[in-house]
Amino acid sequence: MHIPGIKYNHSCFLCSIGSEYLIKSTGEYIVKVNPHPFNNGHVVVISNEHKPLGEVTPLELFSMLKEAASLMRHLRHIYNPQGFNVGIVNKPHAAIHVVPRWNGDASFVAVVFNAKPVPELPEKTRDNLLKELKVNGQ
Repeated sequence: MHIPGIKYNHSCFLCSIGSEYLIKSTGEYIVKVNPHPFNNGHVVVISNEHKPLGEVTPLELFSMLKEAASLMRHLRHIYNPQGFNVGIVNKPHAAIHVVPRWNGDASFVAVVFNAKPVPELPEKTRDNLLKELKVNGQ
């Protein structure tokens, strides 16, 4: 993946997520489906520049948070989750994870074996979200 104007560090997990998972790209951030999702619909809003949260401008952070809120609305329409976990990653690369959640989604297998079956492939999540954005805007 290479988007002009973005500084890359391919030892970074977020930078190494392939373009096949791309949902959206703007001047401040990119949105990708997490290729190793915790749950169906797990997406990440990633700063365009490889830098920690403390170096992200207030405008960039506001844009990223606004996008996370928009994604939650679209993911709710697609998956109808009971809630969301939203996590901000500080470094090495500022990002916001948006993870749909359902009651009982932390199963015995997830707790004991640190593994969880996710019934939907990330590519299907990408297709669902791209279709939703095309139909319902943004």
